[in-house]
Amino acid sequence: MTARRSPRLLWVVLRAVALGLVLMIVLPLGAALGVLAAGHLAGACGPGSAGRCEMAAAQVGLYTIIPAYVIGVAIALFHDLRMRRA
Repeated sequence: MTARRSPRLLWVVLRAVALGLVLMIVLPLGAALGVLAAGHLAGACGPGSAGRCEMAAAQVGLYTIIPAYVIGVAIALFHDLRMRRA
């Protein structure tokens, strides 16, 4: 007995994965650049900082990769479920 899957379900899953991957790149990059900008505007970065600002930006970027993917998938699924009701 083979179960036939709906093409709509496949579209929803592909859209969720695609948006998750896009946000997995965009959000960590924005967060890292935001940390660098805040550090430079506050005067904590520059000569004599020994790379602390860059390392902090890298940490924030790495820490936001998985949550960004989950947020992207959740947004896509929420949007598709809301469109289905309308």
